[in-house]
Amino acid sequence: MPLLDVAALPQPDHVDLGTVEAALIQAVAAELDEEPSGTWVVWRALEPGRYAESGNAPALQPASTHPPLVRVIAYEGRSPEIVARVLVAVAETLVRELGLAAGNAFVMWDELHAGRVYTGGRVLGA
Repeated sequence: MPLLDVAALPQPDHVDLGTVEAALIQAVAAELDEEPSGTWVVWRALEPGRYAESGNAPALQPASTHPPLVRVIAYEGRSPEIVARVLVAVAETLVRELGLAAGNAFVMWDELHAGRVYTGGRVLGA
């Protein structure tokens, strides 16, 4: 049940966000050895000019700066090795699909704990 919460500048016209989201879902599901239907993506386009790096606030996604910001939000219990593999898979997928410079993605893992998540009609771990 991981959720990928992506915040990024608007993408150039040639980028199909549906294709990018599908690639992210497939990459995460593969690393977790889970069905893709259990991985969700929310894509938030940042308002042009509202994401600054070193005083530069572009209107569109540059290739080598202003990395997309991704929070992978997932239920507790995954090993550090699996977490690292998912982080790398998300970053590398974004770089490939968006045509970014190598390493131009920022991805973090937020772990959800038992008794603090409601999904599927119940509180998990309660």
